[in-house]
Order: sequence, then C-alpha cells, then structure tokens
Amino acid sequence: MPTTRTAKDLSVTTTEHPNAKVLRDGFAAFGRGDLDTIRATMTDDAVWTNAGTSALAGTYRGWDAISGMFGALFERTGGTISMQVVSVLADDAHACAIYDSTSTIAGQTQTNRFVLVQEMTPDGKARATQTLAYDQAAADAHLTR
Repeated sequence: MPTTRTAKDLSVTTTEHPNAKVLRDGFAAFGRGDLDTIRATMTDDAVWTNAGTSALAGTYRGWDAISGMFGALFERTGGTISMQVVSVLADDAHACAIYDSTSTIAGQTQTNRFVLVQEMTPDGKARATQTLAYDQAAADAHLTR
C-alpha cells in the first residue's frame, strides 16, 4: 500500500539583528532630520570619522561635534541630501551599511555610494562610526564644490 508523504514546511522566518534595526532606524531618522533619535543611538563619548579630504573629513568626538558635522553637511548641501540604504548587516559588536547618498551642491547633483561601519556596545549603541566612499575622490570633489 502506498504511503502519502507531506512536504515539509519550507518557509523560513528570519529576524533582523537588533543592531541592524538600530542602524536602519538611524538612517530613517536622518532622512526626517530627527537628530534626537540619532543621538539616542550613540554613546555619550561616541566618535565619528569621515574618510577623505573634504571639509567634512576627519574625526568628530562627542555629540556636539558630531551634530555640528551633520549641520555642516545639511548646510553644504542646502538640505538636499538624501540617503538610500542598499544593504545592512550586523552582529553583536558591529553594524554595517552600504548606502547611496545623493545631494546637490553648487547646482551639481551627484550620487555616491558609501560604507558605514559602527562599533556597537552590548546595549546596542554606537561608540564609533566610520564612513568611506567607494570612490572617495569623487565624493570629496563633490563635497568641496
């Protein structure tokens, strides 16, 4: 007598790592201009480093310096900056994003792809952030217009 077999349930349920969610939420907050939410994702002594040679390149220590850099970025781009997350990965110690940043400076609109890497604390806050462009020279030239 033949037996009937049922197929196993092949559906997969996945959940995003909490540090990936923190990073995605930070990008969404940046898009809304919500610096309070971004601030809440960082430690009090957070450090942010932008690679390159543009006026925004360098290391910013503490929220006052980091928020000042964000203000300079908004000013330099006339508020036109937008970011589109391409991919996020995270584990207990890091969160990384690949994203496209589009802005208009001096009448020139350009999109550059960046990588952002954050060192995360056990409670899910960024203690160090580093950004670098896939084509750093192009990104620096755009930000220096």
